Amino acid sequence: MSMLMKTLRGAPALSDFRVSKLLNQCSELQLPVTDIYAEFTHFAHVSADLDVEEASVLQQLLQYGPTIEEHDP
Repeated sequence: MSMLMKTLRGAPALSDFRVSKLLNQCSELQLPVTDIYAEFTHFAHVSADLDVEEASVLQQLLQYGPTIEEHDP
């Protein structure tokens, strides 16, 4: 049986507080960093392509943690 790997974007990995702290550290080190963003990535090993309902359920299961404006990876 053939298996497929689905890659799904997850929640942001850093809180606003943590981003602010990291940006302050970069500033103290005189690094030219203006923004920091990280997010979790999920890999689902599935036996067949997901139909619309299955994909929706999987997306709902993976909605957790803080929500902030989405960034382009």
